[in-house]
Formats: sequence, structure tokens, C-alpha cells
Amino acid sequence: MHPEKFKQVARLPPAERHAYFVRKVADTQEVWGLQHDGWATAQAGGKVVIPFWPEAAFAQACASGEWEHFQPRAIALGDFLAKWLPGMASNDELASVFSVPQGGASIVAPADLLRDLQHESEQYE
Repeated sequence: MHPEKFKQVARLPPAERHAYFVRKVADTQEVWGLQHDGWATAQAGGKVVIPFWPEAAFAQACASGEWEHFQPRAIALGDFLAKWLPGMASNDELASVFSVPQGGASIVAPADLLRDLQHESEQYE
């Protein structure tokens, strides 16, 4: 990825990064997480939050601090929609959509992210 594109996208406000995530994931059919002896997680409001990114480079940029040994790993969109998001919903977990090192993320319920991704994916059919 071109460094200038990386900087421009990373500077977007959380809501615009969320929209970018949805479009990019629907296009590439991949979601990215961080993994090392399990998937990266965080806490927000007493709930487990699992972070996801639209591209490996953005996930890698967040692999620091408590996640310094984590590596980007792709998740097929079909698995994400059919297994991950329903499983997260049943575990009362949240999704952190496209966090960046210097800013926050969009924290959403799995059902809301599922709806956004399904709606966007319909545009590609």
C-alpha cells in the first residue's frame, strides 16, 4: 500500500473509516484480525471487543504494546458473516472496526456490522 494512501485513510474519522472498512471488505472478501496464541481482544464498557481491519497493513500498524507479538491474519468474509459475527453476538462481544494507532475505532454490535456488510455485499451481486 502506498504510504500516502495509508496516512490519508488512517486520518479519517471513525465513522468514515467504518464506511471504508465495509466497502473494502465487501470488495476483497477478506477481514483482517491480529493473531498470536489467539485473537487480539480489548475491553470496552466491561465487554470483550475484537478488533478488525480492512487490510493487513492497517492491522500491522496496530500490532504494538500488548499486541506487539501479534501478526495480521485474514478471515474469509463468508466465515466472518456466518460464524464470527453470530458467535460474537451470542458471547455478548463487540466489534472494533478499523482502529488506528493515533485514534479510536467504531465500536459496534456484531448484528449491526453484519447488517452493514450484507447490505454492501448485495451491491456486488
